[in-house]
Amino acid sequence: MAHHSLVTIQKAWNGYIEDGVLDIQLLRPEVANSWARCRTLNVNPFQEADGYVNQLELREHLYNKQHLVKIARPFMDNLYNFVRGSGFQVVLTDEHGFLLEVLGDNEIVSRTQHVHLCPGGNWSEAVKGTNAIGTAIIEKKPVQIYAWEHYCQPHHFLTCSAAPIFDQDGEMVGVLDISGDYRVANAHTLGMVVAAVNAIENQFRLLKATDKLYMAYRYSNALLENMSDGLISINNNGIVTEINTKGGEIFGVNPVLVKGRHVDQIYNARATILQVLSEGIEYEDREIIIEKLGKKIYSSASLLRDDSGGIIGAVAVFREMSNRQPLKRPTILHSHYYTFDDIIGESPTLLASKEWARRAAASSSTVLINGESGTGKELFAQSIHNASPRRERQFIAINCAALPENLIESELFGYEEGTFTGAKRGGQAGKFEIADGGTIFLDEIGDMSLNVQAKLLRVIQEKRVTRIGAAGERPVDIRIIAATHKDLNAEVQQGHFRQDLYYRLNVLELRIPALRERIEDLPHLTEYLVQKISTRLNRNAPRIDNCFSIKIQSHDWPGNIRELENVLEQAIIRSGEDGILSADLLEFQRHDLLQVAGATTTRIKSLQEAEKDVISEALSFYEGNIQKAAAKLGIGRNTMYRKMKKYDIS
Repeated sequence: MAHHSLVTIQKAWNGYIEDGVLDIQLLRPEVANSWARCRTLNVNPFQEADGYVNQLELREHLYNKQHLVKIARPFMDNLYNFVRGSGFQVVLTDEHGFLLEVLGDNEIVSRTQHVHLCPGGNWSEAVKGTNAIGTAIIEKKPVQIYAWEHYCQPHHFLTCSAAPIFDQDGEMVGVLDISGDYRVANAHTLGMVVAAVNAIENQFRLLKATDKLYMAYRYSNALLENMSDGLISINNNGIVTEINTKGGEIFGVNPVLVKGRHVDQIYNARATILQVLSEGIEYEDREIIIEKLGKKIYSSASLLRDDSGGIIGAVAVFREMSNRQPLKRPTILHSHYYTFDDIIGESPTLLASKEWARRAAASSSTVLINGESGTGKELFAQSIHNASPRRERQFIAINCAALPENLIESELFGYEEGTFTGAKRGGQAGKFEIADGGTIFLDEIGDMSLNVQAKLLRVIQEKRVTRIGAAGERPVDIRIIAATHKDLNAEVQQGHFRQDLYYRLNVLELRIPALRERIEDLPHLTEYLVQKISTRLNRNAPRIDNCFSIKIQSHDWPGNIRELENVLEQAIIRSGEDGILSADLLEFQRHDLLQVAGATTTRIKSLQEAEKDVISEALSFYEGNIQKAAAKLGIGRNTMYRKMKKYDIS
């Protein structure tokens, strides 16, 4: 790209900055237009604008753009190999100009940090004035900015070549840039950037096509595996191309082992699926006999055709005689998973957790869910799975605290035949193998023994699992979501939990608020649970009176939603046929609060008077220390402040 001489550009810059005269004859159009925008935006050409984000914000930007970084990084590496040692650096930003990744020689990287051309910097025009990154975003085309063409004086030592990156849908997702000292500028730099961006965009298109194929495969595979009927498909040569688990059960074969074999090796198919293939005559609900198993089954078979109508194989569906329904429409059984719609509440703390969980669902990284018992950790885990690309595959939940060490190891990793007394013939797949392609939820991970932790760490690192008693490993593709009510960091310090495993699990941390921290959700949540419980009990939902609601909201719910559901179910059952939930139906103890606060009064008071007295006496007992009083009362500090304001307690 041709530039005017440096002297000419300097003259144009001085004239515009000092006198406001924009001589378009001395500048390229995109530079002149950018300078004009900078003046409109009141960009200071002398004082360096900050535009630098902190590490927490940078981490969020990287999380949001991890797909872009993963695709672009190999091409950045290749590009840097070309410019290594020449005083240049390769830069990747998001579509707003926030720097995500920088690869460069130490000298230029150190120098550009002073102008925040480093991860976390913002190089939009509004912040940094005319520059290749920000101007490419505005112009939506490749741009090269040379020396004094930069609007801000601190950037005049740079020459920058940038091109916007567009995804498969035509949306701008980022910018690739090469920057360095203008004195070592290379005429081919912009061409190199454009070539790399073209390769990145092709990769976006390729990955989308691959994802479509993968999702189509996963979806069809999920349908096959959830069928209540057996299914076998063959090609024109009679070779088995697909057999689902139910088909394997009906014929007593391993589906994995028979794929690629001739269908005659599974059963005598001459009069059934092979006849359909040879004669082109399809059938429904034919009774056939599996001689080697000595049982009768129903079968229906159809031809498989390509887009032009040519026959490419046949498919047969089988049902055992015990199921009398016809095979015209195979039944598909869907597993029910909770979704984010099942998480009830509109409090800011809950909405923040749901939003973070939705972001986590788009990733394949491990998630560590922290929350007290009864807060709904598995509900969040299932919702994340059901919103993720793995939603068509298995969600397997294991409570690490509910199984002894010798059982949890075999449950997770499986075992080989003959490993121990009572082992199943043929061995047994562990939960990691069963969850292959899906998600495994490890609840109460803090209760897992150190021995099992070491094996779990290996699964996470190697993506492979070894059955107990086996010599070889099996590859697994799983997403791990772990949950705990413990402070794992403290457990690490005490030697109860492996630090390396903690870091592997805590890639994305999600905190679930306790019920007392979102007390404003109680009315809606109560109404929802009353309706849900009443439906389960096969009775009409009773009406909730005001005193019942007040008493519900005055309790601190140490058992969280699990306790609330239990209390409500007792109240609904006790309400009989009255159709009204009144306060006298509620049963939960508050004597522990009174005892902690040192209250000795036995006179009958209204609920609000009692609560006010409890809070006042707790504050008095702890000499006004709000944090200690709140902790002993079992409520959060924010709840304490809110109740103090409510009762005018100073």
